[in-house]
Amino acid sequence: MTAPHRFFPLALALALGAAPALAQNEPFRVVNRSALPATELYAVPSGREAWGANLLNRGPLAPGAFFSLRPGERAGCRFDLRLVLQDGREITRRGADICAERAVEMALPSAPDAPEPGRGDRAPAAVPR
Repeated sequence: MTAPHRFFPLALALALGAAPALAQNEPFRVVNRSALPATELYAVPSGREAWGANLLNRGPLAPGAFFSLRPGERAGCRFDLRLVLQDGREITRRGADICAERAVEMALPSAPDAPEPGRGDRAPAAVPR
């Protein structure tokens, strides 16, 4: 009779190896973290040249809202994402690992800190005498 604990390492290895494959078929979310509605969303497996069709065919994606996607069986874990905002600005994220990150947040880059008043890049104004 064979001891059941001898097969445990093999079963564990098989289960862990299957986890990424199963994650590829699970839905993931694209979250609009901008202050504006998004009018277009594109998601394609990384490396494709064309973005494909706009996925927001039912209307804009409000700020803070998400769009769920279920990738195809052989799509893999890496996706390129593009979100187009109502004012025309775009947020692009290439190579997002949707197997590791089930909610991909799309936000505009932070604005650089504004200089303190009177401490800009300009030379100081001449003081009349």
